[in-house]
Amino acid sequence: MTGPPGRPLRAGASVNDIMGGTFGALGVVAALHERSHSGRGQEVQSALFENCVFLCATHMADFYGSGIPPNPMPARKHCWGVYDTFETADGEQIFLAVVSDAQWKSFCSAFDLHEYADDEQLKDNGLRVVAREWLIPEIRKLLIKFESQELYEIFERYELSYAPIVRPDQLFDDKHLNESGGLASLIIEGGKEMSVPLLPLAFGGRRLQPRMPIAGIGENTPEILQQLGYSEADISMLRQKGAILPDSGK
Repeated sequence: MTGPPGRPLRAGASVNDIMGGTFGALGVVAALHERSHSGRGQEVQSALFENCVFLCATHMADFYGSGIPPNPMPARKHCWGVYDTFETADGEQIFLAVVSDAQWKSFCSAFDLHEYADDEQLKDNGLRVVAREWLIPEIRKLLIKFESQELYEIFERYELSYAPIVRPDQLFDDKHLNESGGLASLIIEGGKEMSVPLLPLAFGGRRLQPRMPIAGIGENTPEILQQLGYSEADISMLRQKGAILPDSGK
């Protein structure tokens, strides 16, 4: 479903791996909760293939309801009149979503598009979807006259849903991430420090911070083996056999 028809592409992030791990963690939490009531534990499984299928559930439901195989995302029928990426005068890109009739009125007011606001062919989202073939090119010609910062300010002022299109390296300086506490400092191998994105969770307004620096290779192996029930003699034997790094645990 990612990429044009006939050219399935890998997603731009490890979506399947991350979501598979998320469902695995959710399953563990659910199993622990059940154990607190029943006293019985159980095996929890989370699989990448089934996770990928689950992420495509809406496309499967679409086919079940319509009987028509859904096209990949770039070629599929649009649900919203304005839900696209647009170029700006300074060579940047910005995503804009105008999905409700109230947002459409705000968009028209923001750019003095009175003829669009009064056009019966554009009075609701369904009609704007039908008009996309000519409407989106017109909006592209309008927005490319503005620099990105100008558009950010206009969209903020008129409460329109938008997002700048940025590269991962630009996220370190993202205003929202920094002001919301979405980035934290983490000590990595070699004692270097880097900013990392935190889990997208907050508890009582508090973000979960890194618990400890990234461990070096084999750094905590002896402690982990002790927690698993290995004796000092067992650990020493493993070290002699080369199964544990000679200096691990220092």
